[in-house]
Amino acid sequence: MTQDLRSELLRRAERDQAARQDLNAEKFGAVDAENLPWLKRVVTEAGWPGRSAVGDDGAHAAWLLAQHADGDPVFQRQCLDLLAEAAAQGEATLRQVAYLTDRVLLAEGRPQEFGTQVMARNGAWVPCSLRSPADVDQRREAMGLGPMAEYLASIEARYGPAEPPVIPCPACGNDVEVTLPDAGEESQAQCSACGKALRLGGQPGRRGR
Repeated sequence: MTQDLRSELLRRAERDQAARQDLNAEKFGAVDAENLPWLKRVVTEAGWPGRSAVGDDGAHAAWLLAQHADGDPVFQRQCLDLLAEAAAQGEATLRQVAYLTDRVLLAEGRPQEFGTQVMARNGAWVPCSLRSPADVDQRREAMGLGPMAEYLASIEARYGPAEPPVIPCPACGNDVEVTLPDAGEESQAQCSACGKALRLGGQPGRRGR
């Protein structure tokens, strides 16, 4: 086991999770921006950090950093390919592959497969854009994940009721409640203070690891 690499992975993963506990996008964005080039360097120099190299906890930490490497979608896709290879060799888990698959697909503007990424919509937690929702539980079971309904209930238990997302108006700074769009879609809202129309597109704000 590469102890130094494992220790650094665990340290960075701990900071990642601590930043996300605050639900402060600026804080965890800064942590992600610091972790991304470091993980790229590790993968380039040593390959994917699997279980035999860094232990179960170190491999989990490596997956977590890749899961949040949204700042470089090309690298995130590379990590998914490496992670899938590692899982085939027993060096990573299918659950990790499922979560990163959904993250990468949404970043590419495509529907996710396993429903791991969710959003608040109309007072409920729902999956972001999802291929063939009727079959999602079968796909989830194949990856070691529980039923979709149980997962959504766990999200509510962790984050509370699905409150409407709020963003600041770029014109006056007033908080505006919005409906976040699925990948590839667009939604609109209007600031009640200044009347400015807001158009939202691209990647929605998500929950899910």
